[in-house]
Amino acid sequence: MLLKGMHGRAAMIQQKVEIRFEKSEAIRFISHHDLMRAIMRAVRRARLPVRLTEGFNPRPRIVFPVALEVGIASLDEVAEIELTECLVLQEVSRRLSSAFPPGLILKAVTELPPRRAGQIPSRMRYRLHLTEAGIQVAPASLRTLLEAGSLPFQRPREDHIQDVDLRPALLDLSLDPQGDLLVDVKPAQRGSARPLEVLSLLLNCPLSNLKNVRVTKLLMELLPPPELSEEAQAERKVLLERAARSKAPSAEPQPVEPEAELDN
Repeated sequence: MLLKGMHGRAAMIQQKVEIRFEKSEAIRFISHHDLMRAIMRAVRRARLPVRLTEGFNPRPRIVFPVALEVGIASLDEVAEIELTECLVLQEVSRRLSSAFPPGLILKAVTELPPRRAGQIPSRMRYRLHLTEAGIQVAPASLRTLLEAGSLPFQRPREDHIQDVDLRPALLDLSLDPQGDLLVDVKPAQRGSARPLEVLSLLLNCPLSNLKNVRVTKLLMELLPPPELSEEAQAERKVLLERAARSKAPSAEPQPVEPEAELDN
């Protein structure tokens, strides 16, 4: 069964867009799965011509480069959306802005090469609000961690403890003027270093003692996908100019229904 307002799964990618949005403090405790569903519902209400996956259970081709942990607010989240028609970016932004539920704020819509290959996260920066938690970190301890060849950490899982090395994923550590900790990480073979795991090593205290430290994601840098050929770029230009000249009335987004609101 196809989702209302979305095109068939056999359609080709005509346009691919990146959306950047905020996940506010009010909804920081929702799961990544619930965040994905909220974005999918917003796309459906905006009536964007989204490409569907193949198979017996087609889903919208909306890709999140990295999952956001529960309990973390974000000023810079990213999703990539594949479309079966070319739209003017301002129109995509207008429709989505009207359809986003409370707690999510659309910041920007940009165009990507229309390929299935997605962008790869290269840097994510987090702020750990140490001042409000009454925690102080010595600058010397930051240097010690950054100079270490490895950073062994025992990551709790549901039924076991996983031994991981956080050092390959750790890019930088610094303190801002207020005394809050800034942690820069990247994805690694065994997964990215989590901000509170880094703080646990800095303070040499159990992770369970840091549950009340608030964390905010500040930015996400992505490696760009491969550039299109000159011929493909010329085709893209024609399609976008045709979309801009189109006089057909644009579909208005449906009003956000009560069930689209996110629960804390």
